[in-house]
Amino acid sequence: MDDLAKLISALAALAWPAVFAVLLVKLFGPIRALVESARGRKFTIKVAGNELTMEEASEQQRVLLADLQNKLAQLEKGLASPVAVAPATEARPRGKRVLWVDDRPRNNSFLVASLQDRGVQVDIALSTTEGLEALKQARYDAVISDMGRPEGETAGIDLALKMKTVAPGVPVFIYCGKWGATHLRDDALAAGVVLITSSASSLMAALPL
Repeated sequence: MDDLAKLISALAALAWPAVFAVLLVKLFGPIRALVESARGRKFTIKVAGNELTMEEASEQQRVLLADLQNKLAQLEKGLASPVAVAPATEARPRGKRVLWVDDRPRNNSFLVASLQDRGVQVDIALSTTEGLEALKQARYDAVISDMGRPEGETAGIDLALKMKTVAPGVPVFIYCGKWGATHLRDDALAAGVVLITSSASSLMAALPL
């Protein structure tokens, strides 16, 4: 009986290393991938439903921070002159809905997440065609569009023009690069765009939400 107990004890002692070895073999691939991912900074995070690499997340944060710093600098310059204080208003109601038309929606992940945190529903369309179809199916408080897409360099302006018959009265905002915001500004405003800007803070402040 003692010999049997010793045998069971010995087998149990050998079992744990065996189990551990099996686990190592099974996990070797994922562990190696994790290590290699860490070395290449290829970790991803999920923002507003989009998987972003650390580089993409860092770049979006850098752009937003630079924009805020620029706005703060402008504010400091304006403090020298009197500033009119707007009367207090009631909190903006929640339940707003925005359509964001952009063929690269992951580039706007942090802004979309910010809107969602404010209780805004954000729907994504990848093209003008998708955007117009969405406008036929639902009611939106605002539409945000980029400027250039594979369908054309002035796709944002084209969308605004076509919206006049599909969804008249819905304000359109174009969020694009500095070149487009500067050189295509007059054409965009003539098409009925409320604001064309490369500044995230200006866009967020102008939205009727």
